Amino acid sequence: MNEYNWQIEHQCPQCGAPAILEETDRIFLCPYCRTKLYLIPNDYFRYFIAPADATSREIIYIPYWRLKGLSFSIQHSEVSHRFVDTNILALTFPGVPSSLGLRPQVFRLKFASPEISGTFFNPQISVREVMDHFGAPDPLSIYHTFIGETVNLIYSPMYLENNVLYDSILKRPVYTLETGDSENLMASRASSRGNISFISTLCPQCGWDLQGEKDAVVLICRNCDSAWSCRGNAFTNVAYAIMANGESVSHYLPFWRMRARIEGIRLESYGDLIRAGNLPKAITRTFEETPLYFWCPAFKVNPALFLRWARQMTVSQPEEKSRELSQGMSLYPATLPISEAEESIMITIADIITVKRIIPLLPEIRIHVNEFLLVYHPFTSRQSELVHATMKLSIDKRSLAYGICL
Repeated sequence: MNEYNWQIEHQCPQCGAPAILEETDRIFLCPYCRTKLYLIPNDYFRYFIAPADATSREIIYIPYWRLKGLSFSIQHSEVSHRFVDTNILALTFPGVPSSLGLRPQVFRLKFASPEISGTFFNPQISVREVMDHFGAPDPLSIYHTFIGETVNLIYSPMYLENNVLYDSILKRPVYTLETGDSENLMASRASSRGNISFISTLCPQCGWDLQGEKDAVVLICRNCDSAWSCRGNAFTNVAYAIMANGESVSHYLPFWRMRARIEGIRLESYGDLIRAGNLPKAITRTFEETPLYFWCPAFKVNPALFLRWARQMTVSQPEEKSRELSQGMSLYPATLPISEAEESIMITIADIITVKRIIPLLPEIRIHVNEFLLVYHPFTSRQSELVHATMKLSIDKRSLAYGICL
């Protein structure tokens, strides 16, 4: 696992000053003119490594997929998980190095854009193929998914000379092209190099500055008490609540609460969950009428903790008793978008249910999320832990720092 995020060098679109971003950053903040903008890629963030020095040769940029996130697989009657951090060649071209190695940690990346001279190539291997390869290495897995993944496209510089492909940074030969190789390579030439857009981080409702850490996917307006996430090229409102408690707390951690229509098995009420999971609770009429909500962290932690919190909160079904947002309230940033949270429902179901006959049916289940709410839960600080104010479950503070590196 990389302990540090890769760094991206970029110029402020307002004043032109240089700035350094982390690969997980979604907010650009200029250290000079204080311009604050939200970054939006066309599809994936596309970066390139600049050649070592200026050259008269035409540079060709070879694509590599960058994949980083939590991988979950359902195998037999258990859920396995691991952290994946890898990059892999996106071409089927022989002789080219299969990975970038340590280069992205040594050199700062830059955003690929139409202004960059050189020839860029389209991936011949899809990101889905990469996910399938690294997400489910066990052929016995009946289902697998990535949650909270970072997917980027990184271009490494090379050049051709006398039918030999050279590394543009080390100036070393990489591969001698054979008959037809050049034509096959050029057939993958990209028509688009990707681009990024910027939108202002002003509240669409009142015009106030939206607040959030640089890697946050949900921004808060403390002036009109609203929350916003970016969809397409604009901010859309996100329903959120802050859970009340009877004691003083130091932190509020975000969790997604989701209501879903599930096709394939019956999981509509809390009573259905008690039966499927053989939970030690008597099924009452109240439970049969209580709607079932699925929960998961809205922040990134290691996969074991993510699964633990998703299970415990779904089983507990914490009640929502809201309080108002206050100026001094410390809200931990929501860094996991709802689109990724939806992927956790299948894994949570597999982790809770004990009815063996249901396990083989999981790949046929269809999940449709029709309601979601971002809920900030109260936590008190105790030495190295944060303890949930009402459920009394704890989370190690170091695991939150680990999540920053995801």
